[in-house]
Amino acid sequence: MLTGWNWIGALLWIVAIVYLIFVIHFIRVRQLRLIVKTKKSFAWKNFWQYAGLLVIAAAAFIMMAYFTFFRKVDYGNHNEVTISTTYRPLVLTSVKDDFYYAQAQRRDSGSHPVISYSYWTKGSKYTVSGHNASVAVGTKPMDMAASVYPWNNKELKKQDEKNGKAFVAEMSVKYKNSFINGLGMRSGRDADHYTLIRVPSTNFVDKN
Repeated sequence: MLTGWNWIGALLWIVAIVYLIFVIHFIRVRQLRLIVKTKKSFAWKNFWQYAGLLVIAAAAFIMMAYFTFFRKVDYGNHNEVTISTTYRPLVLTSVKDDFYYAQAQRRDSGSHPVISYSYWTKGSKYTVSGHNASVAVGTKPMDMAASVYPWNNKELKKQDEKNGKAFVAEMSVKYKNSFINGLGMRSGRDADHYTLIRVPSTNFVDKN
């Protein structure tokens, strides 16, 4: 469903596709007419006209592809995104005759060995992708992977002290309903999410 400004992006994609079809049809007709009239298949005048039309079509597709697929999330631009973070204490849970705050599902090879993380809060178990989560141990409530996100460091420190270095912080980034986001049909949609799992030490993470 197209909500907010997303109809702008959808309309521009339709225009770009229709224009490309028109250009291809126009070139084909002009070439056939040239061959019939002059018995030749090339003319400089036609060449430059075709080139101009194709450049415009290519520019339109590149622009729309950038806004739709390749424009990165600007976490610091509050005109484009809203960021919300929830914090919950972790609960020690019995796993294989021991107690853990979290589990790490791993594989034997690959550049990203952790497939997923599971963790327990009061009354619930959650599982998140290893690509959008990490575990922080040690003196600081944040690891290197999570540091690229705009966390509230004061709140992280507060939660660290409050929960004995055992909590989960879940960040959700959502595109605002704006014209610039509408160009890429992103208005109102999820932009990114990340889960920071804080534990006192690696001994509290069950590694499968």
